[in-house]
Amino acid sequence: MDGVTKIQELSGWILPDGSWKPAEEWWHVSVLYDLESEHCSALNSELKAALKSGDEAQIRRSAANSGFIKVSRQQIDLISLNLSQLRTIQRLLELMNPDDELTLLLEHGHRQKKISVERMLKLRSVKPITA
Repeated sequence: MDGVTKIQELSGWILPDGSWKPAEEWWHVSVLYDLESEHCSALNSELKAALKSGDEAQIRRSAANSGFIKVSRQQIDLISLNLSQLRTIQRLLELMNPDDELTLLLEHGHRQKKISVERMLKLRSVKPITA
């Protein structure tokens, strides 16, 4: 995906349906505004209201609450994960060095878990991860 081969270069959103939306580093929120202008069905009323407010912290929190997963460098920020999203993460990581590590930020960053690319690629299923 995107021709990225270094884990530090990954940047974007994984939508609740598992689709990938790349973003420039530090411009994640602008991609959500793009999705809104495209009338993306994944944007629920909470996220739309947050976008109208313009408060970036609220927007990121609402996106996470709505099932969006933010990928930035070596971090994956999520509240929940479904099988489609896991498969997308694995497709993103296929070209990476299996010895590289990434950090899963859970519960808005309150819990962190380091995991190797190799281990992430071996996962076959997910139990719902919820806060």
